[in-house]
Amino acid sequence: MKNTLGKWEQISLLQQNPFIVKHLPETIVYSDSNLDDLLSCYQSVYVKHNTTGQGRAIFKIRKNSGQYYINGFTIQGTPIQKTVSKIDEIRQLLHPFLKFGRESGPYIIQEGIQSHTQNGQPFSIRVHVQKLKNNWVVGGMFGMFGTSESGIVNTHTGGKVMTISDVLSHTKIKNNQKATIKKIEEVAILAAKVIYSVLPNRDYGMDFGVNQEGIPILFEVNTTPGIGGFARIENKEIWRRIVEIRKMQSEEDGT
Repeated sequence: MKNTLGKWEQISLLQQNPFIVKHLPETIVYSDSNLDDLLSCYQSVYVKHNTTGQGRAIFKIRKNSGQYYINGFTIQGTPIQKTVSKIDEIRQLLHPFLKFGRESGPYIIQEGIQSHTQNGQPFSIRVHVQKLKNNWVVGGMFGMFGTSESGIVNTHTGGKVMTISDVLSHTKIKNNQKATIKKIEEVAILAAKVIYSVLPNRDYGMDFGVNQEGIPILFEVNTTPGIGGFARIENKEIWRRIVEIRKMQSEEDGT
């Protein structure tokens, strides 16, 4: 069994499932040519470091009239907003120690899903999945609004946490929330089972968007998820539920 699972290994594993694959963004390994290829297909793409988390080393990139427009956060977590004309300059952003002959590790490129409210505000959904007595349950979920033009939504980079119903009420699917939530839960539990087969944990955090057709899209699985975001919701009921399940998990393990 593996101790860690990079984003590329994770997506490659999930792509093998015929149900989950319909809920994944197109994803490829970073190269200069791959970046240009995906930018010719999509309005924007996300470039993510293969192993970092908490909103670090993630960039939203779009191309227009030969210029690359970059928003995001460096590998140190510093916000960045930049326009460059040469793709080599993007490589220098991804690998800040390249001038010393050191690369920062591999990156992936993901299709930019237009997960936006009706007012154009980016949003995402965090789903906390837990294994208890050989069953997988959704401990809870919340929504996040992005707070900047970066289009990157993360609690570590200023994302505003809200209840799932509050977020979905601002989208095109506001009248179809129950069906959407049910589908998200279905994808999340199946994804947990797939990841568990290679990296068995009791808890996983899933990050979803919802595209303009109303289809839930799984961006990423966090294999060591925190639950601080749930504590930021005014009603602490979901947070308490996750904590209670964790206590039952410990009792089950005899710890």
